[in-house]
Amino acid sequence: MPGQVSREDIVTLVRGARFLVFPSIWYETFGLAIIESFACGVPVIASRLGSMAEIVEDGKTGMHFTAGDEADLAAKVEWAWNRPEELLCMGRAARQEYEAKYTAERNYSRLMDIYRQALEQPNRNASSAVAPHAEAASCASSGEEER
Repeated sequence: MPGQVSREDIVTLVRGARFLVFPSIWYETFGLAIIESFACGVPVIASRLGSMAEIVEDGKTGMHFTAGDEADLAAKVEWAWNRPEELLCMGRAARQEYEAKYTAERNYSRLMDIYRQALEQPNRNASSAVAPHAEAASCASSGEEER
């Protein structure tokens, strides 16, 4: 399917997949494609790096492989392709993970909790936030140059 693909077509394609391969060799900040796959109940075979390794639980919501190791990736893909029953279980676990952590409602709740905690904490840093400016001002008034 060359060219741009609509969001609806992407969801249809992912839902029809047995699994998603996320073969990044870089430390990704957050694998949105992984979460989208989880939302569709599709397990993910991901590089064992950074957030990918944290999001995908090896053996539960998908599998890890060593980044850059084609033989390891091929072995995981072959295993997954030949075990559709296990993949169905991983897909259900992936969907449960999505429901528990990544829905809009869940993220809104978590964000509001963070805001509440921030508002409830006393402003401990108010005086230290002014200190660097005061120090710079005292250096300038004493004739010392800033380094």
